Amino acid sequence: MAGFQVWLVSTFSSVHPIATMMRTKWGWPIAESIHFIGLSLLVGCIGVFDLRLLGVGKRIPVAALHKLIPWGLTGYAINATSGLMFLLTEPDQYIYNPSFHFKLLFMTIAGVNALTFYVTVYRRTTAPGAPADAPRFAKVIAATSLSMWIAVIVCGRLLTFYRPGPCPRSGPGFLAECIPAKKGPGSIAQ
Repeated sequence: MAGFQVWLVSTFSSVHPIATMMRTKWGWPIAESIHFIGLSLLVGCIGVFDLRLLGVGKRIPVAALHKLIPWGLTGYAINATSGLMFLLTEPDQYIYNPSFHFKLLFMTIAGVNALTFYVTVYRRTTAPGAPADAPRFAKVIAATSLSMWIAVIVCGRLLTFYRPGPCPRSGPGFLAECIPAKKGPGSIAQ
């Protein structure tokens, strides 16, 4: 796996136009601001919907709040785009960072969780005349969603505090959490 990570860093490092723009005086701060706007849309809309499924604001129909989901997805698209810009600019600070690994894991769980909602209880929850109280499984999904997005935010914040340094002489483990020393082109020292 560490070899794959080295390859990813090498590949992402070769995308120069993004890194050049991001390393300008205003590139990174603008991308951070855009990332925060996307996060606000994502968590604001998805979070309100999840809270409604959990029973907050029962006088508001679930179907009415579901109309916010496209805005949340727009926020996700903004974050995915700006996040990719960060990754392409400083790939070694993300690919080897355990906080980034967990962030991707929690995002994946959140995505699978959302898919589970739509496959299992979406219709029952948003149907005309649906009860104000969401089904128990919808509440479990909502609680999982809130938990995963909070975990994504925490891991995103921790990225700065867990910057990878050089690996010890013994080299990286299975999943590199340090920057491997190169023996030759594309290889890592073991």
